[in-house]
Amino acid sequence: MNSKDYEARIQELEAQVKGLQEANVNLINRNMQLGQMVDAYYDVRRRIEMLKDLVIRHKELLKEADLRDDDELMAVIETKLETGQNYTNPDFGLKDMAELIGTTQTRIVELFRRSTLHKSLDDYLDYLRLLRSMFFLQTQPSWSIAACAQEAGFTVIRSFNRKFQDAIGMTPHEFRMLCENNKINS
Repeated sequence: MNSKDYEARIQELEAQVKGLQEANVNLINRNMQLGQMVDAYYDVRRRIEMLKDLVIRHKELLKEADLRDDDELMAVIETKLETGQNYTNPDFGLKDMAELIGTTQTRIVELFRRSTLHKSLDDYLDYLRLLRSMFFLQTQPSWSIAACAQEAGFTVIRSFNRKFQDAIGMTPHEFRMLCENNKINS
């Protein structure tokens, strides 16, 4: 190998070394970026775990809370009943409600005793069941009145008819006829 070839080879090797050094610097920078991303990822995971713990503790505190404010307790009751529609179960009662919202039976009795609308949980459940039966009477014309009552949570049709008449001022049959006449006239 002559000196010219030797110098050309040295320049070629120096260029390769320079390229490798640049690649090494790029890899170091990339590793630093990845390290920062990993640190950020673990920081986010740590924060998520902390938030999960806080949510769990908050749920436990809410469940065990006395809920001294009647409006707040009533809002919890309404929300739980609307989402679960537990009131359509004829056997759903005071004990079930207390377990559902995480308070005592005594607290629920006191709430309704002070209520101006419903004097007992049973009155409130009947109110919800009547609303549900009205919905069925309007939307399910092929169902019998007894079927509408049962789907709403009533077990005794005579009791349903009496409660419906007292609350609405007409029988379930008259209500259904009124709804059908309004549909025809619309």
